Amino acid sequence: MIDTRPLRWGLALALGCLLLCGSAAASTAHVDHASQGKSKSGKGASVETEVQRLVRRYDSAQVVVVKQQLCLRAPECVTDEGRLLDAMETVRVVLQTLSERAQAGDAEAAYERGLLALRVAESHAGRSWAETDAQFPATTAILRRRWAQETSTAQQFLSMASAAGHPRACLVLADHLAARVPQPEPKLVSRLFRCAVAGFTARGDRASAVDAFVKMRDTVRPEDPLMIETHSLIYRNVPPDRPWRRVEPAEALAVRKQVAP
Repeated sequence: MIDTRPLRWGLALALGCLLLCGSAAASTAHVDHASQGKSKSGKGASVETEVQRLVRRYDSAQVVVVKQQLCLRAPECVTDEGRLLDAMETVRVVLQTLSERAQAGDAEAAYERGLLALRVAESHAGRSWAETDAQFPATTAILRRRWAQETSTAQQFLSMASAAGHPRACLVLADHLAARVPQPEPKLVSRLFRCAVAGFTARGDRASAVDAFVKMRDTVRPEDPLMIETHSLIYRNVPPDRPWRRVEPAEALAVRKQVAP
């Protein structure tokens, strides 16, 4: 009889790494924009916003959940079920609070809630590919159904933040929708990229605006009219080295008048 324990432990370790690394990556992703929501006190110390505090609580609780779940697989590991249940309750409360704030019109909360749902969806997708236990053939189907549910939730909240003009939500949602093959919503993707570039530009974050435009250029069709408008927004006074197509002077003037200073 073949010993399957090494395989099971390999999958367990892979699962743990997938979830824990996902939490770490998401925490890193929060760092680059967290400073925008922080205010400075008189002594120069950063003040954590309510949404950032909620996300930090979620990340900490999720790490506890994963560690305790992995502990259940090890006979020599003593599982603290009370700690596991407390952490799971913290995750639930944080998600509910972010959802309520998003419904009340908090674009940053909607953005963070969408990111968390997207992270969970990606973990379910990874687990569905790693699941090989023939005794539970329905596990993969359940994980894929949960992936679909979390993906729908992510799209819902990211759309709410995008509608409020949140540039990072626009960029994340544009990247997410652009990854679909075939692409069912090319016009929406173009508008989302344009939203991201315009939002970063309005904030004075030129580096992020240029990065968003590069992603747009690599994704959107060159002849898309929004490419011309967005290019004008980024490089208004700098002619492109390699224009995608010739722009007549009258057309360029019309586009330039439509772009907010």
